[in-house]
Amino acid sequence: MEPTTAVVLAGGTIEPEWQAQAGARSRAEVVVGDAPMYQHVLRALQGVDSVQTILIVGSAPAGEGYTVIPPGADLLENVRRGLEQSQTESVLFATVDLPFLTAESVRFFLEESLRSGASLTYAVVPADLCRERFPNMKRTTVRLREGEVTGGNLFWARREVALRELHRLEALYRARKQPVRLAMQIGLGLLLRFLLAQYLNPRLLSIAQIEQRVAQILQTPVKAILTPYPEVGTDIDRLEHWLAVRSG
Repeated sequence: MEPTTAVVLAGGTIEPEWQAQAGARSRAEVVVGDAPMYQHVLRALQGVDSVQTILIVGSAPAGEGYTVIPPGADLLENVRRGLEQSQTESVLFATVDLPFLTAESVRFFLEESLRSGASLTYAVVPADLCRERFPNMKRTTVRLREGEVTGGNLFWARREVALRELHRLEALYRARKQPVRLAMQIGLGLLLRFLLAQYLNPRLLSIAQIEQRVAQILQTPVKAILTPYPEVGTDIDRLEHWLAVRSG
């Protein structure tokens, strides 16, 4: 496979209650099973031969086999820092809160991304697979023509294209919690179709229709990679998730 730089988005510190219970300041350092979460992600990435370099953007301990980059103000700034430091055109992103991630699941997503012909890809996972594998973990899901899915925590980009179009993605990110601005960005038609698919009939919206609209906004080919690995969509990003894993 094509040489790839892996960027782990680690973020900053966690809320005080979680810090007190986990004995860790950052999400990266929260222990799940036998190791902190960042080490689980590193193991998975290091098991993929084409991953030549690993960057951790955020609050994480220094160590061998990877480089830590200080975090920016938000997620998109951390993405930018990872892209700018990448030495390869193929750049794989993973969030640090994926303690169940495996080399096999990473390899599948990366191979499918490179094969897709797109410049940007994003992992999606059938919701039923997540419920079956991790019954104690609640996930945010959406209903589409292809079935009920949840977003994964892997995405991939062509470095040059992503840096060129990142300002468009930043506009979408800033509008994510403001319905009017979001409708202006993605189009009122798609937004209404999305809402109707959730509450009336999921056949009203397909993954291909979303891909087409996002490609128009970002002015580059995009692809949602449907993955059969529930560990890609099972992140531990809140205290309640961590407690559910510990009790389960």
